[in-house]
Amino acid sequence: MRIRTIILASVLALTGTSCKSYLDIKPYGKTIPKTSEEFAALLHTRLNEIDYASDDVMIGNASTIMEFECYTDNLDANLTSYPAGNTMPIYAGTRINNQQSRYEKLYQRIRDCNIIINNFNTQVTEEDKSVLGTAYAMRAVAYYHLLREFCEPFESVSQPGLPLVIEFDMESRPLRSNYGQTMEFIERDFVKAIGFNVKADIYRYTVDVTKAYLAKFYFWTKQWDKLIPYAKELLDNYPLLSGAAYQDMIQAQNAMKGNMIFRSYRFGDQSSNISYSSVKQIVTARPASKAFVDLFVEGEKDIRQTFYFNRIRQTTKNLMACIRTDDMCLMLAEAYAHKNENAEAISYLNLIRSKRISDYEDLTMDNLPPVNSASLIKRDAEGKPLTPLMQAILNERRKEFFAEGDRWYELKRNGRPTFWVANDGRKFVTEPYLYTFPLPRVDVELTPGLIQNPGYTY
Repeated sequence: MRIRTIILASVLALTGTSCKSYLDIKPYGKTIPKTSEEFAALLHTRLNEIDYASDDVMIGNASTIMEFECYTDNLDANLTSYPAGNTMPIYAGTRINNQQSRYEKLYQRIRDCNIIINNFNTQVTEEDKSVLGTAYAMRAVAYYHLLREFCEPFESVSQPGLPLVIEFDMESRPLRSNYGQTMEFIERDFVKAIGFNVKADIYRYTVDVTKAYLAKFYFWTKQWDKLIPYAKELLDNYPLLSGAAYQDMIQAQNAMKGNMIFRSYRFGDQSSNISYSSVKQIVTARPASKAFVDLFVEGEKDIRQTFYFNRIRQTTKNLMACIRTDDMCLMLAEAYAHKNENAEAISYLNLIRSKRISDYEDLTMDNLPPVNSASLIKRDAEGKPLTPLMQAILNERRKEFFAEGDRWYELKRNGRPTFWVANDGRKFVTEPYLYTFPLPRVDVELTPGLIQNPGYTY
């Protein structure tokens, strides 16, 4: 018995020492993956969230789409019906504190990607390359979303950018880089991801999806010349649809169809289906605004009017969280307009309109409608007064991406206009600073020198 006790004590002493050393480096249950399968599993956890629409930051779901639509002038907050409308934000200011969780979630995605990028150096098999390519793409996309939501619209490379976290370090609290450094970092990640040429659809962020996001990044940062070749390539590879095929693509709840290249709700389960149905019912409590409906001057010749909303202006369009090449077409139109290449710009504007409007006749520079002085957007992304061509492009974009969460970002990058809504006898004003969400309070308090966005105090 004594010998057994001595042996047991010796074993405990040895294991205690080794465990202490082990815990100093890798806490139990939180070890760093080693194999490509383990690293891939880390990615697929996040990809599965997108597929089943439990993700609300990398592309979003019906709930996030509805919320961002409620921040805009697409839906009329003054006419909200209750009690169904109680869960809908009145305007952006009522949910501004909630946006801090988006910041944290996006950096969690970046953390997961950093674990892979910093620790997985094998590039032998196609799976190895797919894992690394997807990690770089996801990190770039996460930073792109952070840039759009937590930085002001791009004007100068010296304005505040993002804290750039490039390693898995729980103690790291970097300050904000400048905008130019942030742009260079995001672009470099996208280019690296494209270099891995991910083709396997199971990784979702394929080379085409990554190119689409890179084009959207160039669009946001006003790099028109860089945007054009990527958008053209994708538009050629995924041609626009029209008529019933277009409607079928838009209204498909759980399918990749047509010229769609990325989406949430790839699959449905009981939870996601119930959530989607609930949101679709709730959004009918706030009708589309009259100013938005009036943009459909062709009436029912425009197929979008026939299924986007009903006669009492309730939203009937699918709440879409996706990327489709219709976006590439309108980005091309705007990019060429900013470059003063009007013939190219109007050709892409006519291309998408011809796919939506029956008996369509092309617009020309001579028959464009005059600028509407009542329009909320007064200046374009370059800060210039709207021209008839630019207004036509922005109006087309507003129509095409209704109920897809796009309008909020359009308002932000085109002047951040002030507007207000009335509710319960009070006036709620969307001021320019509200378009840029606040950095989390805890980050600002724990990181000396971290610059908060203008307009926010604690």
